[in-house]
Amino acid sequence: MNKKMSITKRLVGTLLLPGLMFVIMMVFSYSNGKMYYGTWNMWRPLMTNIAVATTMALGIGLQFNNGRFDFSGGAVMLLAAIISGNIAVKMGSNIILYAVLCITLTTLFSVMVSLLYVYGRLPVAITTITMALIFEAITPLVFNGAGVNLIANLDLKKLTVYPGVLIPLIMSILIYSFYKNYTLSGKQSLLLAKNQSAAVDIGINEKKNVIISYVYSGMLFGLATIIWTPQAIRAASFTSLSTVGALFTNILPVFIGLALSKYCGEAIGTLMGAVTLSLMTYGLQAVLSNEMGAAVSMAVTGVFVFVFNVITTPYGSRISEWYGAWKRKRSLLKMT
Repeated sequence: MNKKMSITKRLVGTLLLPGLMFVIMMVFSYSNGKMYYGTWNMWRPLMTNIAVATTMALGIGLQFNNGRFDFSGGAVMLLAAIISGNIAVKMGSNIILYAVLCITLTTLFSVMVSLLYVYGRLPVAITTITMALIFEAITPLVFNGAGVNLIANLDLKKLTVYPGVLIPLIMSILIYSFYKNYTLSGKQSLLLAKNQSAAVDIGINEKKNVIISYVYSGMLFGLATIIWTPQAIRAASFTSLSTVGALFTNILPVFIGLALSKYCGEAIGTLMGAVTLSLMTYGLQAVLSNEMGAAVSMAVTGVFVFVFNVITTPYGSRISEWYGAWKRKRSLLKMT
């Protein structure tokens, strides 16, 4: 981040996008008679959606920003959810045991993915898809393929609803920020992502870096699993790679987080991205029917992210250059 940037500019840059989305969706909702948009009745359930999107996005983003597209995260979460949820229920619905199991299992499974990638010497896409298929194949074998159902378990839902949901949300932001800014592995990962061969040549241990990064992304997926599991019945996977879509629907905040990182860092930027998209989805589904709202939300989200990335990526900078050149030319013509 630019250290010379003023606090006001940072604050405006961070809050402008979610603020605009909130105003647009409020006007859209109020004009259609949905007067509860913006009230506490909206924010309370929305906090869960924001927390799920943020924690998943941070887990994906940690590897994505290191130059790795990890397809195994969804399967890691599903298998950990089934095991930890069923064990916690059998042990008297202990919320602490449930949280510890979620984080421990997702971290363990993620490390297994990293070991295959490092020592199997396979491309990351093949490695993560292979592990996703393996983990998915295990889900029908544990607990008789019954999956896990925590919808009515109020004890294990304490970290899924407000205010308990803030605990895993804040922890995920702190873990991601700590990895990126205060660990040697996090700083070295930037060099590996930009130029892997050059980074290895100067002495960076890539294998160690990859394993450590998967430890941190595993913890992030564990925090996401804590919130995500009790939201619905989590059935075992009987279709290959069915878990990939469930996870990667939350990759969009990663792109917004990268664009906003110059104002507030990647973690807070990802949170703002999750807030922006959650506000838009809630507003569309509030006005339209649930199915139509979901469909329109998906289409609008795709267009929104496309336009946003065109504006904020280097291509967007080129557009800005053309606009600046046009203004300078216009000024010169006025002077003459």
